[in-house]
Amino acid sequence: MVRVAGNCLGQTTEASLEYAIHNLNVKVVLVLGHEGCGAIQAARLPLSQINKEPEALASVLRDLKSGLEDSSRHIEHILDARARDREAVATNVKNQIVRLAEDPHTMERVDQGKMKLVGGFYEISSGIVDFFMLVAKEVPGEEFKPSPGVHSRYNPRTKEIVYA
Repeated sequence: MVRVAGNCLGQTTEASLEYAIHNLNVKVVLVLGHEGCGAIQAARLPLSQINKEPEALASVLRDLKSGLEDSSRHIEHILDARARDREAVATNVKNQIVRLAEDPHTMERVDQGKMKLVGGFYEISSGIVDFFMLVAKEVPGEEFKPSPGVHSRYNPRTKEIVYA
């Protein structure tokens, strides 16, 4: 288990995951965001506020902010604050899964059917975990779709997300 604010894939986190993937032969890498994530809420603040934080924290928050802004401009149009926060966390989880899937060594294990990448959202208030992003071995001749219980599947080669 690697716990890090905002599920941010930095050097230490990446090294820990690489060790688990390539030396411990883990079968599943789960990126699990959670309800009320303070790091994601902070990353959505104006840059002027983020830049007042200590440099290491500000750097992580700027990276998270950049990913949120690049991939999901619709978040600010969500009126319900709780739904907006959830969407921001889910967007960040998707971004981190995509980053993990860009590593050729990780994808080699996925393509061999030895490992899956999964993204999820933990709703602390109810205890429910929603699995919504899967990267798994493509099987020739089989339809490219998510596993039961997962909302979508990501294809790193085409950058396509297929929904259930």
